[in-house]
Amino acid sequence: MKKFLLVLGLIMVGSLANAVGLVNVDFSSADEITLISDINTTNFWKKKGLSQEKVLTVGQKILVDNKIDKRVPLFVPTKNIANAYANIYDKTVNVYEGMLYYIDNDDELAYVLSHEIAHSIEAYDGFIKYVAMKANSKKYEQKADIIAIDYMVKAGYNPIAAISMGNKIFGEPLFDWGFTYTHPKGSKRLLAMYKHIYVKYPSYLNSAYTKTASYKNFEYAMSKEINAFQQKQKKRQLKQDEL
Repeated sequence: MKKFLLVLGLIMVGSLANAVGLVNVDFSSADEITLISDINTTNFWKKKGLSQEKVLTVGQKILVDNKIDKRVPLFVPTKNIANAYANIYDKTVNVYEGMLYYIDNDDELAYVLSHEIAHSIEAYDGFIKYVAMKANSKKYEQKADIIAIDYMVKAGYNPIAAISMGNKIFGEPLFDWGFTYTHPKGSKRLLAMYKHIYVKYPSYLNSAYTKTASYKNFEYAMSKEINAFQQKQKKRQLKQDEL
């Protein structure tokens, strides 16, 4: 009888735990569990994850400083994946913890978040836009890059960090046409961002950020394309001055 009551009690306790939980967490399938020691009711919020706090702080600054009137929930999934994405169905933005290893400062994080926020805001335009974004993802990737630079500047971040960050993480596939790849070649994206900064925010091209190793590597790799673009811009400016 005592054994029966003991088993019954354990079942009831387990049922109660599931009933009051906000979420059910399957720890058996979790990739990683991080235990933080010495937590109590007075220091709980100071002990929470710093990566989540940083993403929320930078992300909310971008939303507020750009006066974005749409909701974009921000999450940091605890997986060691070097990726970030916007779920254009529910408008959430996710930056995997693995991506944070490649980010050196707030400016680079601001680019990652601004790019994904741009996707989420675009998706608010309804079902037709949702289908278009799915069908022609490469177009909207480049569009999000340009919008991200504008978001960054308005929020007080250096847009050169967009190029620096992109140079570290953008792929350079052999083909990027049709459905062979969901993103344009990294070189196309980087050059498009450079052109936008050159025309709209040229003062940043003289900032100390252009001395970083990642940005210098971009300049070396894209020197031919950069020089060709600069020459076209100079000729265009001369024609305008003659008028």
